Amino acid sequence: MRYEIHSSGGTVQIGSSGSMTFWREGRRVLCGLGAVAHAYGTDFPITGVASADSTDRHVRIHYTTTRPEITLRLDLEVTPTGFRLTWSGPPRLHAVRLEWQLDPGRPWYGMGARVFQHWPLDAAPVISDPFEPIDHGHDGTLNIATPFWLNAAGAALLLEENDGELAVTMDRAGDGLLRITAREAPPPPTLGFDERYAAPGPQLAAHVVLADNAPAAFYAALPLLGRPSAAPPHELFARPIWTTWAHYKMPVTQHDVIDFATQIVTRGYPYSVLEIDDRWQRGYGAYVFDPHKFPNPRAMVDELHAAGFKVTLWTPIFFDPSDPAFTVAARRGYLIRHPANGAPYLVRWWQGYGGVLDLTNPEAVAWWLSELQALQAETGVDGFKFDAGEANFIPPDAICYAREPRRRYADRYTEFVADHFAYTEVRTGWRSQRRGILFREWDKWSRWGIDNGLHSVLTQALTLSVCGYPFVLPDMIGGNAYQDEVPDGELMVRWTQLCAFLPTMQFSVHPWQYGAEVDAICRRYAHLHTELAPYLTSLIDETLRDGTPLVRPLFWHAPHDEQALRCNDQFLLGERYLVAPVVQAGRRRRDVYLPSGVWRDYWHDTIHHGPVMLTDVPAPLEQMPLFERQA
Repeated sequence: MRYEIHSSGGTVQIGSSGSMTFWREGRRVLCGLGAVAHAYGTDFPITGVASADSTDRHVRIHYTTTRPEITLRLDLEVTPTGFRLTWSGPPRLHAVRLEWQLDPGRPWYGMGARVFQHWPLDAAPVISDPFEPIDHGHDGTLNIATPFWLNAAGAALLLEENDGELAVTMDRAGDGLLRITAREAPPPPTLGFDERYAAPGPQLAAHVVLADNAPAAFYAALPLLGRPSAAPPHELFARPIWTTWAHYKMPVTQHDVIDFATQIVTRGYPYSVLEIDDRWQRGYGAYVFDPHKFPNPRAMVDELHAAGFKVTLWTPIFFDPSDPAFTVAARRGYLIRHPANGAPYLVRWWQGYGGVLDLTNPEAVAWWLSELQALQAETGVDGFKFDAGEANFIPPDAICYAREPRRRYADRYTEFVADHFAYTEVRTGWRSQRRGILFREWDKWSRWGIDNGLHSVLTQALTLSVCGYPFVLPDMIGGNAYQDEVPDGELMVRWTQLCAFLPTMQFSVHPWQYGAEVDAICRRYAHLHTELAPYLTSLIDETLRDGTPLVRPLFWHAPHDEQALRCNDQFLLGERYLVAPVVQAGRRRRDVYLPSGVWRDYWHDTIHHGPVMLTDVPAPLEQMPLFERQA
């Protein structure tokens, strides 16, 4: 028995085993093996069809499994861009899993930020369990997660929101599969031991978008993903951001801030915002300056403003139990609570244990906003660098004002920030593509590789761009300089060169501490970034019109070029610039692939006709290979 349904996007064929094959203009672009029921560590695969109903726009099939009392239901309907499918399991079933073949259609992209940020996504196995925004997950999951995948053949998958936990693997143990699991919704944390709870059963709904190629699938999926209707202030793109963190860390003082700003100006670097990072506060959750370290914050901010800086302050969503602000928030019921006694849930974060603001509580959000705005009125600061907000900081059994999956905390956070602040950034996201703010890559380590080092700055920018986040903020140039892992001059230069051609730049480690040569190169590339400001403005206008990313994979304008589809160390800034950064220590030459088009070597004015692989392109320390597309 086989069912065939047609839409304007393509055709799907559904088999008696639950398998699905999606076609686009005679091409097989996506194959699904169907669904598997799961309970108590055991899989129950489909064995056949129990019943079916269909029209030319909808099909409903009930499938039997190896467990007689467990049936799975598939509802599939036609949409303007392809199909919407929903797999449902019976009450008390623990989970339902969908399995998709990676072939045909490889390579694959999307899903969000990871510690080892491979590009394409299927270049290495992926495990994300649970799949949600996480601060440094042991399985590699990171801060911005998106249930969106697309392949080179032009098929895209986008999950709808539900109340159950998600888990994802890709090519685990070389199985060649994308496995997506939806678990049953958990019981309320306040449920008593003798109370009955009727779990609704797991459900997994997804849109399948069919198009001619990966960029076309991206555009077709944008109405479902969402995209920003506004952009951050222009100056955040036009000139670098400077932050105190990597160099000064937590001992930072008012004197340090003024000295830092003075050095930036004196040494001739461009600048927009100066961020004062961790430990400016009296205590976490208290929106007053530490009077010993910052004796006159208003005078400090006024001095920075007079020098041309905007000023922002770092803040997380945690409250220090030893600070009076915690007592106020707890008494008013503004912190998430522990189910055992209703007291504030003390959550482990990187600075110890603290209370967490309950962003599902409108009164808590209004109070927090009033605290932030009062600090702005008192000191003149322009905005805030908002940190944390990932799902792992919300314990599964926490009691919140509103009950919802903890991954939604990230989107509530970004919504709050985008609604109230312009000079700002966040480092988390879940379905947050609608927010017109800077989304920061996760905290980078001061190393070269794809393992959260320099190379991952590039691949993470590409990943976030194809996930629908155009306003990418790379982390601090040179990394965070944690413990004994600090950048040397070469890494500092190569990092600066790469970031000069990303939408935004952010310095923290002082480039001038490495001597005159490194200082001069970094300053030159910082000014080169400012020269791109009019072009960046045109790219921002484009993304606001139609969602086109600012940072684009090499294949974006050559979607059938196999070399471009797999290139992981080059990118496009808009359509004009092809950037080939050096992401390996000691390299003074590198190969560069030019896709179709006419390209001018930015430094030497030589003309090249693509597609072509240029070998041993000179890349002395002061020069990053760069090419400009010719009309």
